Amino acid sequence: MDVERPKSVSFLCSIRVAVAFVGFLGMIAHYSQKISVGIALVCMVNHSAIATSQNSLAKSFTQTDLDCPSLNNSVKIEGPFPWTKNIQGIILGGYFWGYLITEVPGGYLAGRYGARFIFGGAMIIAGLFSVVIPWGAHLHWGIFWFLRLIVGLAHGVIWPSMAVIMSHWAPPSERGKLVGFMNAGAQIGNVLTLSIGGLMCSWDFAGGWPLIYYSTGILGLIWGIFWIIFYADSPGDQRCISRAEKEYILETTQQQLSNHTKNEFQAPWKAILTSPACWALFIVHTCNNWGTYTFLTSIPKYMAEVLKFDIKSNGLLSSLPYIMFWFNINLSGAVADMLIRKKTLTRTQTRKLFNVLGNLVPAIFVVGLAFMTCKIKYIAVALLTIGVTFTGCCYGGGFMLTANDVAPAYAGIIFGISNTFATLPGILSPYVVGLLTEKDSNNWRYVFFICAAVYVIGMIVFLFIGSGDVQPWAVTDTKKSTIEEEAVPLAEPVVTSLSKESKE
Repeated sequence: MDVERPKSVSFLCSIRVAVAFVGFLGMIAHYSQKISVGIALVCMVNHSAIATSQNSLAKSFTQTDLDCPSLNNSVKIEGPFPWTKNIQGIILGGYFWGYLITEVPGGYLAGRYGARFIFGGAMIIAGLFSVVIPWGAHLHWGIFWFLRLIVGLAHGVIWPSMAVIMSHWAPPSERGKLVGFMNAGAQIGNVLTLSIGGLMCSWDFAGGWPLIYYSTGILGLIWGIFWIIFYADSPGDQRCISRAEKEYILETTQQQLSNHTKNEFQAPWKAILTSPACWALFIVHTCNNWGTYTFLTSIPKYMAEVLKFDIKSNGLLSSLPYIMFWFNINLSGAVADMLIRKKTLTRTQTRKLFNVLGNLVPAIFVVGLAFMTCKIKYIAVALLTIGVTFTGCCYGGGFMLTANDVAPAYAGIIFGISNTFATLPGILSPYVVGLLTEKDSNNWRYVFFICAAVYVIGMIVFLFIGSGDVQPWAVTDTKKSTIEEEAVPLAEPVVTSLSKESKE
């Protein structure tokens, strides 16, 4: 049951909001590194060299080329690397192979040791390897792939760490606002990297495109160090928090965390892996990510190949959907909390509603994209923006909160498993896009049809078996923990027990 916030405990001027804000900045740094290769590849690749090597006699102009020839005054960047679309797809997928490996271990490590050093250390490592990517790319695309693999390995622990952070710092009645706000940093990272990265490509300083990797790498390094200094794994260990806020957070989160063990691999694995609620999360997360990763890695290519935007316009317009995505995450988080708090809908009904909005609406607009051409390219940008915007409903009020809803004590592990499955689209989608569009850019319509179908599958599964309620197997130790708490004074031990647990 949700505990109402005392009037003496502020929301806006609070440490829990400060934690969410610093986490928000961390997600900006995380996603700026994650998406950097998508915009950088557009200006790293020598497209003219590829066309020449593929025998221009066998290559004919597409209808798109005839309808929308490149303008003479457009900014066209030709990079130094003659990498085919298949190689580009492999490079884009390299990150996600690393990301896939560390998801579940990341959930365990964050749950066992806390997210302070796990999240901060991951960003420091990723920052260091991002800075040396331009050097590796000049040696061989295989080394570029390997460096992105290492960045992915580091980043794999981040989303499970986020689930653990919010388990300790977000009261259930404020979870949508805090989780939504922190998650929204990902979209600001996309916006900044796509828009500024497109401009960097056209600069002469340091070769242009390498600046994308230098800037995102240094940003991650700085943030990782600050996070380790600032963050505490439990409100009981935070030096600047008021006593009233500390007691409020601990009171509202301790019951749900009561059966969290020192070794999170003692979690009820059979119950987790046979739970319909968990599988609903795994499936909708994976299906939604197919669309998310298709756009995240391929929007700049679509803008260049089909809509014929130059690199400066490409970067700015590719970032537009993520500005609206960010806005909708925050809005949907606040609305979802209000619906639950006022008992307009149950938590489960709220999660299902926002998952329908975050999957069905994007599917409809993605189908519309399949029929767009460069002659009506601004309508295509509008459809793309609306589709991506509604995906934010899943992040603010939908499945992104489900791990904390169904099993707060094991949120890191469950989200780690979910994100492991949900990373597979990041590996497969760029490769599928490369295969379909290698010889004919008109095949982008099939990319969009596949996206729409996968969106709908995820939505239907969650509608039938999804849940937003704490599962019985996740609260089996509640009685035992209650007896132990009644044997000692109430005020101090609550803080002490959680504080010790977070240090172990």
